[in-house]
Amino acid sequence: MSLEQVVGQRTGTLRGLRVPPGTGLTGKVHRSGRAEWVDDYFGSAEITHTFDHYIAAEGVRRLLAVPLVREGQQLGVLAIGPRRDGTFGDRAVERASQVATLAALALSIAERARLTRETAVHEERRRLAADLHDSVGALLFAIGSGMANLADSASADPDLRARLDRLQSQAADATTALRESLRMLRSSPAALALGVALRADCAAFSERTGIPAELVVLDEDPPELPASRSDVLLAAVREALLNVEKHAHASAVTVSVGRSGGLLTVAVHDDGVGLGPDHEPGLGLTKTAEAFGRLGGSVRVVSDPDGGTIWRAQLPC
Repeated sequence: MSLEQVVGQRTGTLRGLRVPPGTGLTGKVHRSGRAEWVDDYFGSAEITHTFDHYIAAEGVRRLLAVPLVREGQQLGVLAIGPRRDGTFGDRAVERASQVATLAALALSIAERARLTRETAVHEERRRLAADLHDSVGALLFAIGSGMANLADSASADPDLRARLDRLQSQAADATTALRESLRMLRSSPAALALGVALRADCAAFSERTGIPAELVVLDEDPPELPASRSDVLLAAVREALLNVEKHAHASAVTVSVGRSGGLLTVAVHDDGVGLGPDHEPGLGLTKTAEAFGRLGGSVRVVSDPDGGTIWRAQLPC
């Protein structure tokens, strides 16, 4: 969880603050799903004091937190931190709970509106992809076939044959580019966002290291993952690329993503030195494996017999 909306802050350090489950009062409420409060934040033994530095900088003395729940789904936490001493009574808790209920309703309505817009855009993109496939795709196929026939009949003229071969190659390149564009048009917004994020991570890795990194998408229609799973997956890929940067001494990296048998598989394959005989998983790999395990997935790292290392992660999809 992270603090996305903050009203009345003094320091500007709270917005975007990451709150792991169970930490502080908001993390505790996020985990328990019920309203809780502390009348003396710094003296309370009921919470972790992970964020004391931030709370002290804001001058907050006590804190009340209530979950935002809609139709049985917890959407977040509403926290209220007065800067004066006092105690929270039943009326304060009741009022905060009422505000949280209204906020959860507003969030739910906004999310449904967003999904409705995304669905409409997705359907229009699919229609456009079908039109392009039937028109431009068919035209490129006809052009390529016609040039192939002309090239066969122009064998007596080497210059003409070479020009026709070049045009045929350009038509093939255009067909490949069209196919990639159609794949992106047919992808759902969430699936497209995953591919964009992975491609951006590959580009950032290459800019940082000078090592070429290529993304290979093995499915015409990549699966759509909830944001929570996408976040875990993207963080894991970045960790794998960082390990390549630090340890592999590689000259090239390939990141592949594909779906098979209800599993989404992402692999990071480098051509570096591979794993040593006494290799032991580090803290980063261990934490990644634990995160995937909680989602029903798995992570493995093995040496490639042909050289390099293969990091492979799988998640149910």
